[in-house]
Amino acid sequence: MLQAHSSLAQLENLPSAGLGHWPTPFHRLDRFSKEIGGDVWIKRDDVQSVALAGNKLRKFDLVLGQALADGADTLVTTGAAQSNSARTGAAAAAASGMECVLVLRGDEPDVPTGNLFLDRLLGAETRFVGDRNWREMNAIVDEIGEELRASGRRPVIAPIGCSNPLGTLGFARAFLELDAQLTTAKIEPSCIVHTSTSGGSHAGMLVGRALSARSTPLVAIDAGQLFGIDPRAEMLALAQAAADLIDLDLGLTEADLDIRLDYIGSGYGKTTDAGREAIELLARTEAVVVDPVYSGKGAAGLIDIVRSGEFDGPVVFWHTGGYHALFDPAHGTGVLPR
Repeated sequence: MLQAHSSLAQLENLPSAGLGHWPTPFHRLDRFSKEIGGDVWIKRDDVQSVALAGNKLRKFDLVLGQALADGADTLVTTGAAQSNSARTGAAAAAASGMECVLVLRGDEPDVPTGNLFLDRLLGAETRFVGDRNWREMNAIVDEIGEELRASGRRPVIAPIGCSNPLGTLGFARAFLELDAQLTTAKIEPSCIVHTSTSGGSHAGMLVGRALSARSTPLVAIDAGQLFGIDPRAEMLALAQAAADLIDLDLGLTEADLDIRLDYIGSGYGKTTDAGREAIELLARTEAVVVDPVYSGKGAAGLIDIVRSGEFDGPVVFWHTGGYHALFDPAHGTGVLPR
């Protein structure tokens, strides 16, 4: 108990860039619940004040908070052309008075749309690097950081998803935020479902849960299997590295992580039939919008979990944000009903 109290104090005292408006909304999805036969509540991290940002803003808030304290002037981060995280990084940098360099996977399109349009609007420099894997992308981010340092700049480096130990603690704070909302609403959820790729959100929730009085199951719906392996070992290592920053021992094993790989389809950024159903159902019952690249796959997992009756009681869907890819023809056109 004393360890948790000390760790909580350290978490609360981390430098912040002051980017977000917290807490984000939490409410029941009445019509959606009726449609799928469950009791579903939603945590709305898709609602924020900085350039339509989602959950990654929580991570960048801490990373840039420390970076500003250290005198950094440029953020370097990475993602796909329609990356929600990269766009959030560009927004966070602009709102903090920093410059931003985005390392983006694939080839540069003739016309920027969706998240890429916002990247450019926010003033980020975009560097397309072709068909690289995600470890290579993170390595290129490090190389650009060295390049900028050599030219006299003071960069801060953020890997894909801003999923480093400090950024991960942004979601430890987020879990405690939800914990307070659950107490106020007198809700005891049977599980919390969210979308995952780089692992920082899930790892952070594990840390936050350890600091709370809850033992609620956390279910991560993997949208891309970015690193080509079972992600549990990597997520657990990230969670413990984050916990180490606040002197907390999680005491978890890989078996304690519930990561589901059944909703990836043909790969990251590839729309699935289940994702299309989830996008349409949430939009038409609640006017809540999720995207085909990321959050739509998490919503598909949520629907199956509720319909199967796997958990007995209210289910919380953590909407981690992301709908901007719907405005990219390569992703959004296939979502509309034919």
